[in-house]
Amino acid sequence: MNDTFKHGIAEASKLIQAYTYPLFRVGKNSLPDIFASCVFLEMNKSIYLVSAAHAIRGNTSGLLTRGNGQLMDVVGHATVSCSDGKDHFDISAICMNDEIVHEHNINVIPETMLATSVEVTNPHSRAICGFPFSMNKPVKSIDRQAKIITSKCYTFFGFAGFDGDFREFGKSSGTHLGIEFGSGKDDAGKILSTPPWPPRGMSGGGAWLVPDLSCPDLVFLEGIFIEGHKHAKKMYGFSTQITHVIDFINHTHNNGFHRSSSPIGTSRR
Repeated sequence: MNDTFKHGIAEASKLIQAYTYPLFRVGKNSLPDIFASCVFLEMNKSIYLVSAAHAIRGNTSGLLTRGNGQLMDVVGHATVSCSDGKDHFDISAICMNDEIVHEHNINVIPETMLATSVEVTNPHSRAICGFPFSMNKPVKSIDRQAKIITSKCYTFFGFAGFDGDFREFGKSSGTHLGIEFGSGKDDAGKILSTPPWPPRGMSGGGAWLVPDLSCPDLVFLEGIFIEGHKHAKKMYGFSTQITHVIDFINHTHNNGFHRSSSPIGTSRR
């Protein structure tokens, strides 16, 4: 890997991580545990916390994320995809209170940073980003004296193309993105080869398109990471394409997202 690509990976990683947030819940030890990742999107003049449905489902109360120097409560109206069988779509969205989001200086991904806003041919790379909980254990993350929780975000870069068979994993090339993982860096600059296995805690983080590593300030959210697989000595990650995430949010928005009588509502896709 030449110096330009190394620099591009480092800089793109910093930018991607700036838009990636952890999701916490209070565990049995009464300490906040990371269990998933998320991003914030601006759509329909509203702000949505978007994550994987399997992470949110069953964990709809007591959610927390990283705010402005402290944890903040995740409060809003939610919709979670569901299926009679395995939910391969696997997307959840929570319509947040704009004032709270701005109060905590949350970095919200604008529509101009969505892959739907650009046309790219022959991109250099793709990446996923999140907070694997195997690398964010409470015993290592909490400074009890200072009352600070340190959460570590990791970015993993993969090949731009995908040579796997979507159907073999129950996925569709029309709905999902596939990534074969390659080398990447964490937010401390440490070089990593592949995500931890299994990549629990990274679900709900972004899948990013990196068109040109010589221009690392141009990255685009291409999907939401939902699951990883090991197959034939390779590690693959699958994400739901952002265009379908947008359709899901728009459908819910147009059919009464804001009229839900409960903080958490469910919409069937």
